[in-house]
Amino acid sequence: MKTTSAELKKRAKARLKGRYGLCVGTELILSAVAAVFIMIYFICALFIGIANASLFIGGSESVAGSIIMQIIIVFFSIIMMAAMGLLAPGILKLYYHISTNRNPGFSDLLFGLKNKPMKFLGLYMIRVLIGFVCAIPYLVVFVVAVITDFLPVMAVLLVLMYVLLLAGTVISSIYLSQSTYILIEATDKGVLQSVRESVEMMRGNKGRLFYIYLSFIGMMILGYFSMCIGFLWILPYIHATLTEFYLDIKEQQTSKTYTRLPEDSYESMRHQENW
Repeated sequence: MKTTSAELKKRAKARLKGRYGLCVGTELILSAVAAVFIMIYFICALFIGIANASLFIGGSESVAGSIIMQIIIVFFSIIMMAAMGLLAPGILKLYYHISTNRNPGFSDLLFGLKNKPMKFLGLYMIRVLIGFVCAIPYLVVFVVAVITDFLPVMAVLLVLMYVLLLAGTVISSIYLSQSTYILIEATDKGVLQSVRESVEMMRGNKGRLFYIYLSFIGMMILGYFSMCIGFLWILPYIHATLTEFYLDIKEQQTSKTYTRLPEDSYESMRHQENW
């Protein structure tokens, strides 16, 4: 019998008891990192706006300044994507340690940097690429809608493409949801192997995970109404629940594999244990 989402949440609450200080501190660190990137973006955008405004006056210096600022934005976009790709495994590692009664700490955030960082970056880029592919139909229809001045037909089609974009994003995130956990547990595995194993793990579990996602919508809305302060406690709860979900389906698949072993495999295992 599959574990209910209510039971997984109950386990998550029990795991987080006495550890919310660590989790909230972690979220504060991540918020500070995000704030730095946002400030850089605003500053660069401000300088680009000033440079573009000065283009009407003329001057090669204004053109050069605008180009330099745009290059800086592209550079920091790459840095931000790399930071997200390397910090995400550290977050999951922290909650993995919490759920498995290990010794979680702030140092877990650096797990992606210290352990095969290129693999975690590759896994993150796969997610980004899939998201871009899902967005292509919407972007194409959006451009055509702008050109045609948003005719009624194009407006309806634009809404349909947006729904398709959301559906593609949710479905792909569900299929790839366990890949980072898999790579965290065994960094010697390949990126594509972790993706394949994640897809395999989600067979028969997609609806469960989608229901868990939906169950947090109310909390997410409350988090926005609290000026995002509530997310310091909501996000740890979500991360812990999703980690419990991974451990649960992993345990189920392990038990299924064990029960399906042929009789001679049992004899071989007993022989090895006796040896």
